[in-house]
Amino acid sequence: MEQLDLFAELGNEPEPPKPQASITLPKPTAGQWAPAPPKPPQPASTPERPERRRRLEYTLNPADGATFGEAVSSAWYRAYGGTRMEIPMGVVATLALWPQKGYARTLAEFFRGLDAPQLLQCVREVAAYWWLRRPDLIDTASALFSWAEGDITRQELNAVRDTFHAALDANALDHTGHADPEMNTWVDLMSWTVTNLRHKSAREGLGEYHTPPEVCDMMAAQIIGRDPGEIHDGYSFLDPCAGTGGMFRSGAQHLRSMGLDPANYTWFAQEIDPIAAAGCAVNMIVWGLGAKAMVACGDTLHEGDLWPRAIEHRRAMVERRDDVQANAAIAYAIGRVEQLVSTASKAA
Repeated sequence: MEQLDLFAELGNEPEPPKPQASITLPKPTAGQWAPAPPKPPQPASTPERPERRRRLEYTLNPADGATFGEAVSSAWYRAYGGTRMEIPMGVVATLALWPQKGYARTLAEFFRGLDAPQLLQCVREVAAYWWLRRPDLIDTASALFSWAEGDITRQELNAVRDTFHAALDANALDHTGHADPEMNTWVDLMSWTVTNLRHKSAREGLGEYHTPPEVCDMMAAQIIGRDPGEIHDGYSFLDPCAGTGGMFRSGAQHLRSMGLDPANYTWFAQEIDPIAAAGCAVNMIVWGLGAKAMVACGDTLHEGDLWPRAIEHRRAMVERRDDVQANAAIAYAIGRVEQLVSTASKAA
């Protein structure tokens, strides 16, 4: 079977990469053991306003990935949430994708004030928000959100609330709530969540072994290099066994360290596990990998290159999104006309 091409020059529309220099990345990659982001300088203390100092501390001490994953999984299982790991994964995805950025403390307090049904509505709304903007990625990640549309038991509702609070206590918004995507790319929270939720025997059965991010960082530095002139807009980065996208996390950060914008490149991930693929789709949005970031769920060893399928999936989902928006606009216009006619009739 022909290996996937790591670097390929593309036009405006992605095409199947040409077989040039190729490399097979480790399976699966994910952002574990990632170093915590450097802390911004501490503001000068203000004795007359100690409450302000406490608020700032909330956003200056994010938990490491291991602590975060353990906190989420412990809260879910302690509340007897059950075996549907897509639910706690969806909780983390909802916080990671929440569109309002830069107000971690305010948002945390907002979420804490919601009851379980309102938290379910947050899951539905964040999925709808991003489906309008990246329908292909949200469709791939649909398992992490669709449960909020179905039947939820009281026990699961309680576990959802507890999991939200645990993720907030572990400062999920400090990892993913920045306006600058570089600050959201230090730790792969989706990786740590799925690793802690999945039993050891299940991971062994799936052959799911996450590559330390230090290794991913080293590989990214070696593969991409240090000379910005060697890579230009239009190049693509492919991972045939991507996990939740840990190698892409390292690659994106390495490009940023070179003064390059990861959104100018194509990122294509293949992953056999639907839950990990869903987490990878979420990460591509959180990490700011741009309009040409795609994820395909399938068996690389048996199906080979899924690039054409991913492109077709993206086109189909964009067309579907456009149709829904057009129909909604027509329905709104008809409703307005009927309202105006009714108002005019009453006035006459």
